[in-house]
Amino acid sequence: MQSSQTEMLLALDIGGTKVAAARVENGVILERRQQPMAYDAQGFARVIDILTAGWSAPERVSVCTTGYIDGGRVHSVNLDIIKFWDGFALADLLQARFACPVTLINDGQAAAWGEYLVRQTDYAQAANLLFITLSTGVGGGLVLDDRLRVGPHGLAAHVGHAGVRLAALDGATRCGCGRLGCLEMIASGTSLARQATALFGKPMNSAELFALAAHDDQAEAIIANAAQAVAEAIGGFHMIVDLQEVVIGGSVGLANGMLDRIRTALKGLALRAAPILSAARRGGDAGLAGVIALDNAFTESYK
Repeated sequence: MQSSQTEMLLALDIGGTKVAAARVENGVILERRQQPMAYDAQGFARVIDILTAGWSAPERVSVCTTGYIDGGRVHSVNLDIIKFWDGFALADLLQARFACPVTLINDGQAAAWGEYLVRQTDYAQAANLLFITLSTGVGGGLVLDDRLRVGPHGLAAHVGHAGVRLAALDGATRCGCGRLGCLEMIASGTSLARQATALFGKPMNSAELFALAAHDDQAEAIIANAAQAVAEAIGGFHMIVDLQEVVIGGSVGLANGMLDRIRTALKGLALRAAPILSAARRGGDAGLAGVIALDNAFTESYK
């Protein structure tokens, strides 16, 4: 499933708050750079120029990105995060910039593949794995029967926009995707900051909320509610596809104590044949690892 690497590859990981770039040869990262994400098309093009300045021209470009890919265009599910991402011609921009084939895939899907591959030396290999990233938004990727599920529109495993029965503690209900009751409204870094700011009456980000939760019951309640919502989403996915392992990543997912909170909440659901819950082994670079391994496999390619 892993393609051979014989040419210079430019790998890009485009998220809600950062863009990472890696210069890759024979599957090995020679150099990695990172810049903050821009929130308009012109600014984004400048970010790409900054990241690749001084690098030789690649022979292929492989991209994992927030949003879903359909026909070479990237679409935001939650328009509150990257507004210009709604039908943005990402493949055209990169193909014109680098004059080489471009492949695109969702970042959560790429990360799922990266985490699946790193577990292939385990004694009990998981053929059915769900990856959930709790970061700026909530994303995900799904490997079923050892194959990455992308879907005809690139939407597979957008777990952040699955409905959960719990509510955000600030009363907000409508997600930026237009639907009510999405997991992303409760458990993303953006939503944690929004709830904390509303309940404490001052601006607060998710990292500050986690620090406060060590000695403040209200802060802990926000995080515990998010963990419960994630557990409920896992339970729903498990009963549909029969998971063996669920991997949690992202800055919020890997924050102090979050995995333990989700594990405790999951145990309270009394799931049959509950999946293993684990932390992302590749940390914040799971998406890059996945897209490098995938390269031309499972992705839409534009020449």
